[in-house]
Amino acid sequence: MSLVSALVLALAGAGFGTWAADTWPWPKDRYCWGAWEEDSGPGFLGDEAFGDDDDGSRTSEETTPTRERPIGTCKVSIASDFESSYDGDKVTVDQQVSVEYGPVPKAAEARLKMIQDGFLGGNMVPLPDGLPGTVNGRGGLLVLPESCDTRDGRPTVVTMRASGTYTSDSSSAQSDPADLGGVRQAAVLLVAVANHGMEAAGCAPDEPLKVSSPVYDLPGERELIFSAGDVCGIRGLHLDTDDIEDQTGAATRDLQTCSVQGSRDGLAYLQLAMVAQPRLAAVFDGIVGERPVARGWRGTGRIGKEHAIVRADCAGRPATFLMGVSTDPDHLAAFANAAAARLGCAPIAPKGAAR
Repeated sequence: MSLVSALVLALAGAGFGTWAADTWPWPKDRYCWGAWEEDSGPGFLGDEAFGDDDDGSRTSEETTPTRERPIGTCKVSIASDFESSYDGDKVTVDQQVSVEYGPVPKAAEARLKMIQDGFLGGNMVPLPDGLPGTVNGRGGLLVLPESCDTRDGRPTVVTMRASGTYTSDSSSAQSDPADLGGVRQAAVLLVAVANHGMEAAGCAPDEPLKVSSPVYDLPGERELIFSAGDVCGIRGLHLDTDDIEDQTGAATRDLQTCSVQGSRDGLAYLQLAMVAQPRLAAVFDGIVGERPVARGWRGTGRIGKEHAIVRADCAGRPATFLMGVSTDPDHLAAFANAAAARLGCAPIAPKGAAR
């Protein structure tokens, strides 16, 4: 036997033939500080993300949090161009999954815009297993343990968002977010990247956070609201406009969310939330003011240009009531009193405030 033949046989015995069949066990790519592995389940991490494109690309840009600078970002980008096997159109797909790790902003309006506008809408539900945060099929927010707080006491959070566009010869760009694999899988991805971020920043708990339960509370469907109808299922809460629809995300002891938007244009009209989960509510510490929002209201709060916030004791613990887009005190009063009644505590706003 020649030396070359012997070498070929040796390589085959060692698995060279497997490599030739494209199943050689090369290390899989990992993304976002090592948290996510290629082909580990969600669509955006597998070949299905590329559609009919055999040459699609998946790239990652990241900045890892450290003890000295506990701020980090990560973005996984998917790009593909192919001819549709359905109608022959040329298709271009650009998708992203973006992660941010860092403390909540100091300024009240910036913090409310980030947390309430981004992660307390009617399309969000609580994370499972009592984890302090919210999630849906396009992303979520997780508040990290106190060991990760800043020196001035602000909580650190991890946020995740999926986005993307789909463009073809016969249509303009359409929203086509990266596939996270559903609500529960999104929660798993969020918790995994949070664990790796905390390890890098040196504030991880003794036991890593984990998702072990299903997500029981799923966002409700959008429902058309007829003229002068109650929105968010709250008696007496009306908007003086037609062609609107609402969506309720959660109605638990810890969290209640609802959003109202235009049924035709998708324009936001109202966003409401009640947060009583202690660690999630901590993201609003320091911005609730020191006085009632008006005479007769319980607790303290403030009404700004785009957001309103009130915090009051309710059923033995603090509850935070939030309103975005609208700053009409009557809307906040109707929601806060309805949420308080559901929790079994006294009204937040005085009688007649919501008229």
